[in-house]
Amino acid sequence: MNAYTISHLAGEAGVSIHVVRDYVLRGLLSPARRTASGYGLYDAQSLARLRFVRAAFETGIGLNELIRLCRELDTGSDAAVESLAHLRSLIATRRACLAALDEQLAGMTRAARSATGLESHRA
Repeated sequence: MNAYTISHLAGEAGVSIHVVRDYVLRGLLSPARRTASGYGLYDAQSLARLRFVRAAFETGIGLNELIRLCRELDTGSDAAVESLAHLRSLIATRRACLAALDEQLAGMTRAARSATGLESHRA
């Protein structure tokens, strides 16, 4: 078992120690075990969870939804499947919104290039 200290775990995930501590306090992440002196040690599964939570949060999924999902996953609740499906639908909606925005930006880029081309021909 790979054992990560909180600082090593944070470094591997590319987040600050404060983010890891916050996620532990919120129940998003738990140490795999503790040392005799009480320090938390994390494993590869903890690192994967941290990376998932961070990626989901950065895409706009709220911490409350992630807390609920993590609790459901940790307890083996049947509701976890429903929560995962809900998050996938949120992602699909965001993906469609981003695709529409990308189309708008492409159109604006074409218009800007066209206007710039017209401006340079007038001079």
